[in-house]
Amino acid sequence: MKNLQTDYLDVLLLHRPSPLYDPSEVARAFDHLKQSGKVRYFGVSNFTPQQTKTLQSYLDQDMITNQIEISVNCLEHFDNGNIDYLLEKHMHPMAWSPLAGGKLFSSATKDRMPLLEVIHAIGAELSTDIATVMYAWLLKHPVGIMPIVGSGKIERLKDAVNAQSVALTDEQWFRIYEATLGHEVA
Repeated sequence: MKNLQTDYLDVLLLHRPSPLYDPSEVARAFDHLKQSGKVRYFGVSNFTPQQTKTLQSYLDQDMITNQIEISVNCLEHFDNGNIDYLLEKHMHPMAWSPLAGGKLFSSATKDRMPLLEVIHAIGAELSTDIATVMYAWLLKHPVGIMPIVGSGKIERLKDAVNAQSVALTDEQWFRIYEATLGHEVA
């Protein structure tokens, strides 16, 4: 905190639980940090729904986020129950690697070409670039996904900001979703 020149952190995340982590010890540490005014809110990173539930059961305050990998190329949290759990608990996930680690900006692998084609087509429909479409896809979801822009490129920051004013239709959102899945959603 000294290096950040601040007296407190807005949010502190516990990153990936160790198989040996003790939720009661984490709860005591969180309580101490909160009571001392050093941290306002807590969350987790890369936790499963059950791991989040377990830790939450030990805490006196509600956690506010789970930082997970979500992108047009990574849908696992739609299938593993995380998105449903986060919706239920009114927790907004932070999305790390929201642009799929840049994989779709260079030579996309053969299996990702249909996805890339759909994103380009939607970008053309909306008169915007594919990065903005990818951010807009995340922002449209009702769970309130907060993309973490990890790029050092100013253009990627601008894309993220511009995505806030891009209104994907439900049909466009599902075209991207289905392109990633490789089949239509019934």
